[in-house]
Amino acid sequence: MDQGIIRSGSADIYYERHGDKGEYLVLLHGNNESMRRMQHQIDYFSKSYRVIAIDSRGHGESGFGQGELNLDTMSVDVENVLNGLGITKTNILGFSDGANIAMLLAIRRPELISAMVLVGGNLKPSGMTMGIFLSVNAAYYLTKLAGKFDKRLRLEHEFYHLMAKEPNIKPSSLKRITARTLVIAGDKDLIKPSHTHTIASNIPNARELILEGDHFIIYRTPEIINQAADKFFMEK
Repeated sequence: MDQGIIRSGSADIYYERHGDKGEYLVLLHGNNESMRRMQHQIDYFSKSYRVIAIDSRGHGESGFGQGELNLDTMSVDVENVLNGLGITKTNILGFSDGANIAMLLAIRRPELISAMVLVGGNLKPSGMTMGIFLSVNAAYYLTKLAGKFDKRLRLEHEFYHLMAKEPNIKPSSLKRITARTLVIAGDKDLIKPSHTHTIASNIPNARELILEGDHFIIYRTPEIINQAADKFFMEK
């Protein structure tokens, strides 16, 4: 394993490289997490892939930079890490906001991605189930107010902003994606089943896989997700 930092705009983006053979595979974690949450994926895939694990801007060991966190900028950060490492083609496994970042990158730079697995992604905040959507928005406004008096809550507000106000991806823009894509969600996910289907049906030739579990199936049953993703990546 080796690690490093690549400057992307106003932020230093931390990455780690694991494994020394096979195709490249970028791992993108979810909101208010870091690559450490994807340790099961790092251990599994580094045996046969050149894994690039990235801490998203404002998360883990990466810098916050200037201005509000937003997923578009985070997707540019991933692109800059790939450019800095001289990687011109990769696979991606993204969870939740990591899946959303992967979609944004695949829309803007389709030639960079050969295949991707999206776990628990969404195109807009209303893609969440109503109860989760309402609780996220309540937390967004509460932390916005309380953050004026508490630095820690100001950071929490940034994370809730990413859920309450983003992403904003038009289904029609998914038509630009050329990567082979597998869309995964849990049957008790906080993303509406109809919304997961909208993603899969708008990405050309994408497959949809609904598994037993909630939004965090990638962590609760990593062996199932890892094997499904590995099988998909190996198909040509």
